[in-house]
Amino acid sequence: MLYKIFKVLFYLTTKAYFRSISVQGSETIPDSGKPIIFAANHPSSFMDPILIAVILKRPVYFLARGDIFKNKIIRKLFNTFHMIPIFTADLSPDQLHKNESTFEKCYDHLANDNTLLIFPEGSSKTERRLRPIKTGTARIALGAEEKNDFKLGLSIVPIGINYSDPHYFNNDVFVNISKPVSIAEYKNEFEKDPRNAVVQLTQKLKEELETSIVIIEDERLEKIINQVELFYRSTLRDDNKLEEKAVQDFELSQDIVKAVEFFTQHEPKKVKDFKLKITQYLAELERLDLRDTQIRSSSVSKNLIGKILYFIFGFPIFIFGFVTCLIPFKLSGFISDKIIIREDFVGAIKIAVGLLVFTFLFAIESTLIGMYTDTLWGILFFIALYPAGAFTLAYITNYYKFRGSIKYLNLFMRKSDVVANMKVMRKELINELEARKEEFIISQEEIIN
Repeated sequence: MLYKIFKVLFYLTTKAYFRSISVQGSETIPDSGKPIIFAANHPSSFMDPILIAVILKRPVYFLARGDIFKNKIIRKLFNTFHMIPIFTADLSPDQLHKNESTFEKCYDHLANDNTLLIFPEGSSKTERRLRPIKTGTARIALGAEEKNDFKLGLSIVPIGINYSDPHYFNNDVFVNISKPVSIAEYKNEFEKDPRNAVVQLTQKLKEELETSIVIIEDERLEKIINQVELFYRSTLRDDNKLEEKAVQDFELSQDIVKAVEFFTQHEPKKVKDFKLKITQYLAELERLDLRDTQIRSSSVSKNLIGKILYFIFGFPIFIFGFVTCLIPFKLSGFISDKIIIREDFVGAIKIAVGLLVFTFLFAIESTLIGMYTDTLWGILFFIALYPAGAFTLAYITNYYKFRGSIKYLNLFMRKSDVVANMKVMRKELINELEARKEEFIISQEEIIN
C-alpha cells in the first residue's frame, strides 16, 4: 500500500521536475503474469529506479546496494519499497556470502511471476557512456530458469535512460525500452556450459544497452558534441509530437557522436575549426540574450493575439500558483543545496526533498484554509495546488519565451545588421554541417561496401 502511495506521489513529482518524460518501446514489455528482469544503465543513482518505477505499470522490485541496509529501521523501510540487498566486492567484500540468499530470494520472486530491476553496471555515475556490465543479471536470470526447468518464460528487458541533465530542474529524459531478451533461448548453451551461457547473455545485454543510450567514449569530445546537438537539433526538428521528437533527438545525438568521432580521427583540423566557429556563434547568442530558434525562424510569435490573451486570462491562476508554491519551491532548493552528496545523487535528492517539502507545506496551507473557511474549501484548495503549480511553471516558461521574442524584435528594429550577421553565421554553420554529413554518409557507405 505504501509503495502505491509513493508511486503516485513520485509520479507527480517527476512530472513537475522534468520538462518532458518521453518513453519508447513500452508496448514490447510482456503482459502481467510473466516474470521480467528490467536491466537499465545507471547514470543517476536513486533517480533511475524512481523514474522506472513511475513509468512502468507493474510493481517493480529493486536490487540495491547492500551496504545501505545496515540500519534496522532503514532496512524495514527499504523492504516496504520493494528493495532487495545485493553485495559487491568493491563496496561490501565481507558480505559477499549473503548474496546466496539474495539470489535464492530472486529465484523465488521471479517464480511467482514478479519483476526485478537491476542495474548491471553495478554502480552509478553521471556520464554518457556504458560502464562494464557485470554478470549478476545473467546469473540470476539463468539460475531462476534452471531452478524451474526453463519453464518460467522469463525475459530480460533492457532499458536505456537518457537524461539531458538529471541534476537540474526542468530538463528532459528519454527512456528507451528495448525488445525483451528470452532466457529460454540460452537453455541449450547453459546445459552444455553454464559459464559460457552467462558470458553470452551478458554480452547480449551489453549490446542492447549500447543501442539504447547515447555513448561518448572520449570525454574530450563531449563539449563539441553538446554544442552540435544544441545547434543542429532545432534545425532538424519538425512538427512531430513530443514523443516522436524525443526519438528523433536521440537518433540525431547518436549520429552526431559517430560523425564527430569519425572526423576527429580522420580530419581533426575540420573539427577544430568548426568548434571555434560554433563556440563564437553560441557566445554571441548569449551576449545578445537570444535563442538559436529565434535566429532560425525569425518570428516573434505565430499567434501574437492568442499569446496576449493567454497571459491576461491566465494571470489569476498564475498568481494563485505562484503565491502557494513560492515558499515550498524556495525551501526545497535551499535544503537540497545544503545537502553535500555525490553528484549522481543530486537529482534524486532534489526530487525527494521537493516531494517532502511540497507535500508538508501544501498540507499545512490546506489545513489553514479549512480551519478559517470550511473543510470542503480546504480539500478543494489542496486538490487545486498541483495543477495550479504546473500551470504557473508553464506560464513562466511561456513568458520568458515571449519576452525573448520581443527582445529579438527590438534588436532587429534597432540593429538589423547585427541580426543579419547572426543569420549569416548560422547559415555558414548549417552549410558546413550538411557538407560534413554528406561526407560522413559516403564514408560509411564505402566502409560497408
